[in-house]
Amino acid sequence: MLGGMRVRTTIFLLLLLAGTAFVAGLYEVRRIEEEKSEAATAELHETWWDAVQAFWRDQGRQLQGMVDRVPAREGAVQAILDKNKEWAAAHWDEAVLSGFGAQVVWVYQGDGTLFYSLADTQREDLQESPIPADAVVSRFSGEQPRVFYFPLASSIPGHLRFVEVRGTAVRPQNDTDKKQPIEGYFLAGRIWDDDALREVLPPGNGEAHLVPADKALSSGADEGVMQEPIRLLDWHGQEIGRLVFTKKDPRLTELHARGDRIFRTMLIGALVLFVVLFLLLEGAIVQPLRRVIRSLNREDLSLLEPLARQKAEFGQLARLIDQFFAQQTKLVREMLEHSAAEKALRESEEMLRHSQKMEAVGRLAGGVAHDFNNLLTAIIGYADLLRGRFAGDAAARQPAELIHQAGEQAAGLTRQLLAFSRKQLLQPKIIDLNTIVTNLQRLLQRIIGEHIEIICQPGAAPARVKADPGQIEQVIINLGVNARDAMPRGGRLTIRTRNITVDDAHAVRELAPGRYVALEVTDTGEGMDEETKARIFEPFFTTKGPGKGTGLGLATVYGIVKQSGGGIVVESVRGQGSTFRILLPEEEGMVEVMAVALTAPKAPVHQESILVVEDEQIVRNLVCEVLRSHGYRVLATGRGDEALRILQMEERDIDLLISDVVMPEMNGVELAQRVRQGSPRSRVLFVSGYSESDMADQGLEAVAFQVLQKPFTPDTLARKVREVLDGQ
Repeated sequence: MLGGMRVRTTIFLLLLLAGTAFVAGLYEVRRIEEEKSEAATAELHETWWDAVQAFWRDQGRQLQGMVDRVPAREGAVQAILDKNKEWAAAHWDEAVLSGFGAQVVWVYQGDGTLFYSLADTQREDLQESPIPADAVVSRFSGEQPRVFYFPLASSIPGHLRFVEVRGTAVRPQNDTDKKQPIEGYFLAGRIWDDDALREVLPPGNGEAHLVPADKALSSGADEGVMQEPIRLLDWHGQEIGRLVFTKKDPRLTELHARGDRIFRTMLIGALVLFVVLFLLLEGAIVQPLRRVIRSLNREDLSLLEPLARQKAEFGQLARLIDQFFAQQTKLVREMLEHSAAEKALRESEEMLRHSQKMEAVGRLAGGVAHDFNNLLTAIIGYADLLRGRFAGDAAARQPAELIHQAGEQAAGLTRQLLAFSRKQLLQPKIIDLNTIVTNLQRLLQRIIGEHIEIICQPGAAPARVKADPGQIEQVIINLGVNARDAMPRGGRLTIRTRNITVDDAHAVRELAPGRYVALEVTDTGEGMDEETKARIFEPFFTTKGPGKGTGLGLATVYGIVKQSGGGIVVESVRGQGSTFRILLPEEEGMVEVMAVALTAPKAPVHQESILVVEDEQIVRNLVCEVLRSHGYRVLATGRGDEALRILQMEERDIDLLISDVVMPEMNGVELAQRVRQGSPRSRVLFVSGYSESDMADQGLEAVAFQVLQKPFTPDTLARKVREVLDGQ
């Protein structure tokens, strides 16, 4: 009982509070209605006043039309000059006046003297000029307004009359020079009184009457009355009267009364509603609420079954409570799914950090490889020269062989670093992966050993891709060696190709949907766990023992595939082998076949001149020595500006320019262009240890020049020089 009393008291207080707020809202509604009423009143007044002003402007246009048409008539000018009143009477008669709503006309000579006037028979007191002669000249010869008013006497007491006068200067026709003398002035007038206003005032705009300037206007305090004056100024610009427009609009009275009616109606309705709500809440809320509270306190949902069968709000509440308990399991499941999504997000962030780390290491590896290329060019080149000089002395030749072998191994390491960093100079062409896989099977068998069975399954359809064939062979060999190390006791290595379509539903990360050629290398080795699989493409990461690997094999594969525009997917389970799936974009063109020259380099023709520009001295010395040994005439320098000075001193053009691409002050491309300007027949060969993208930054991409990549052997240099000199 006490609890029930508390609920009822609470409901009563809530209703009282709601009633208070409602009454406050009523007063706010009343204030808003008053503001709306004021706004509507202002809008009605503005609309009415716009109509009044439009009416007054329209009335003035008729009289202004008569004034404006006179100056364009040559006859009016001549009549004023000749003082021809007969012409004036013939053209400005009472019929003309009535056609323009005028009652009087005054015509003046150029000095302001009245020459002619015409008023209707009832307005003979208007024959005289309304303003002095000097005022005519000063008022109408310049840019001042051409309208004024003056009062007119009336025989009826209290009946006011005003004359509206409009005028203009009279000039010869088509006279646009305002500095020419004015021949005369033309003024036309109209008489305004209360009778005239009643005749022309448009219906619906109330009434108008004339009021002297010294008489105060009525306040217009009557409810629903709108009143506005138009000031009437004389030729001095002084107010002599007002034309007062007045209108009584019943809508204004209704606007003021509507707010009061709404307020009274809503106040009475609020009081009645307060009582009804209190009675309804007692039966509709208190009793069902007690049942719900007892059910929740006892955790017995059976108490809610009668309530749940109802269609009222508490029946819906009972059903919601039942649904709440039923959805607890679903909520727990969603929380577990959310936790899994967060884990996936963390894994994605980890992959992003891994990608950024790989990119940073790749940039470092590419820079180191470039510096090594210059050194290795000299090491391999001089070792090759020593081997040639000691061809008949095996004991003396052996150190040179070892130096050359070490240099080749180091060059292979730099090629791996460049492949990993995706900065090696590729020579992409359209190739068929089926042919590459088939031709490489025998070589791969010798490399990985007879204890592993190799199965090649080229696809039935052509597997055409655009890539560097040597780099693709390196990818297959590296994957084969990696599979061999995963199968120390033997196993099976399967290499197959197939054409697939990647769509949005089966998208591969970092690859756009489209047609691809898949190169799959599958082994039956030990497989990998997730932790190892996440790091296999990191440089220098290896699970082999000390001295059994550099950790660059898979990193090189990753770099070559990415630089070729493809992607790589790894599938592996511990103890069940691994599959490396490489996806390269499918091409539609014809397969390109590259011929390899195996003949020895030709001897020089007429001792050609070659200018060598290389900023690395040890490389420059090697190139010069090799070229001189083949009979060429060699000039050398380490700077581009020095090379241009040498060319100016030469009596004949050089046959070939051999230049590094990236040099201080003047790069190789700029030097080649300067040389070509002075010697168009000179040929150009670039030697560089930089990547394709780095050389593109120097402008090499837009110029068709031959490029020899470092490191190179003396024989390779000699062949390339002869190829460039003999080329078209």
